[in-house]
Amino acid sequence: MIKGASMFSGGGIAETYFDKAGINIVVANELIPKRGKFYQDMYPNSKMIVGDITDNKIKKEFMDSITDDIKFLIATPPCQGISTLGLNKHLDQMQTDSRNYLVFHVFDVIDNFDFDYIMIENVSRILSLYFPYNDTFLSLEEILNEKYSDEYNIEVRDLNAKDYGVPQSRPRAIFKMYKKDKS
Repeated sequence: MIKGASMFSGGGIAETYFDKAGINIVVANELIPKRGKFYQDMYPNSKMIVGDITDNKIKKEFMDSITDDIKFLIATPPCQGISTLGLNKHLDQMQTDSRNYLVFHVFDVIDNFDFDYIMIENVSRILSLYFPYNDTFLSLEEILNEKYSDEYNIEVRDLNAKDYGVPQSRPRAIFKMYKKDKS
């Protein structure tokens, strides 16, 4: 069983079948208390840290809970700032929505630990966004490759849940990273 950590966990829907895949999430973070409580009810053996990951105290508590034997990270940053169903319909609106930059907190966590596997999930629209990075604008895939391609294989897929037996169209961008010596 691989031990894992979860950022932006919501109610834990992303983790539904992790136990069958051999992944045990031992620490998770969620902003909204009701969702954190639901997560804790669903996964009573996981430590849930409720609060804003941009708050240094919350981030420190989350990071202090990640032990050396945690080798998997899942991050599902909120998509409301970039979703076509959200309020932000234009690029200038998306650029000023702080939720769209929460992925940089994922980088902070990756940079401080030795994960073997990392997965970032979001709406497909994230694939066409450009983020300010090192005095330029890059896509998330380009940033991941610039930061981590020496250590990780990086695969990006645009998948739709309807193609996997879910009775609705739910396109998602999946960023999968795994150490070069892992499969």
